[in-house]
Amino acid sequence: MNEISQQLISELAVMTPFSLLKSGKSTPVLLPFYHLVTDESLAFRSNYDYPSVAQFEADLDFLLKHFKPLSLGDLLKGGDLSHSFHLSFDDGLKECYEIVAPILKRKGVPATFFINPSFVDNKDLFHRYKASEIIATLKARNIQISLQRTYADLASLDEMAEEIGLNWESWLEEKKPYMSMEQVKSLVADGFTVGSHSMDHPEFELLDEETQLEEIRESMDWVNRKLKPEIKAFAFPFTDVGVSDAVFEACRDEGIFDISFGTAGIKREHFPFHFQRLPMESKIELSTKKRLKEAYMAYRLKRVLGKHYARRF
Repeated sequence: MNEISQQLISELAVMTPFSLLKSGKSTPVLLPFYHLVTDESLAFRSNYDYPSVAQFEADLDFLLKHFKPLSLGDLLKGGDLSHSFHLSFDDGLKECYEIVAPILKRKGVPATFFINPSFVDNKDLFHRYKASEIIATLKARNIQISLQRTYADLASLDEMAEEIGLNWESWLEEKKPYMSMEQVKSLVADGFTVGSHSMDHPEFELLDEETQLEEIRESMDWVNRKLKPEIKAFAFPFTDVGVSDAVFEACRDEGIFDISFGTAGIKREHFPFHFQRLPMESKIELSTKKRLKEAYMAYRLKRVLGKHYARRF
């Protein structure tokens, strides 16, 4: 954040009891989210942190000690959501089915999984994963390279992959990084909720409003047809930065989704159906407690500064 240094946040968080930081009915509900949990090193995820199984279980144990787990339905109902959390996972990677879901079932934790229809059944690969895999392939040949990784660079990434002999169809058939449709349906049968994460994970700030709406409409329609969820949920890929109020209002007026999510951490939103989630893979080297204390401290300091600047002007 611009006004406050990360060092100050960390120092204040250390000095403040966790129970005080998370207290108060006005404090936003805690919505931690992940992408991947595994003990393996995955080249296509080389530029992203993710917890080991032990780290993830430690996170869950801490959350369950201090908060009550909520279902997506509980979250949508509203009311007093203080001292509660709802867990979610993005991208629909196979570890969600193979590793995460069994742990959640054992611990009795509900969760929502946000999937990209274009990637289910390993039909295609997220553009940033493509870039990471290209870099890893060239590194194995002692070639160092840096690549642009935005959605706008997708065509050039596919062209480069072809030039170096990297066939995405064969790679996907061998690696199978994503869940199959059968596995997604199994999650639903086990009581988990599933929502949309856009069709193929573009950076929304690079899209115009109509294209943003089309991504939301098309992906939500796919989820609704294939899974018939009781709650229509959408999680913006990357962030909701660059998404105007007009887009949210269109989604509300058309009934495209019932609830939506960004990734701005602990924060209140002016649309009652829109919530911000906390990335749990950020600063993963820190303990669960320290990560959460810093997130709550940042939220509280932003509120104080907001009121301060409102008084000045």
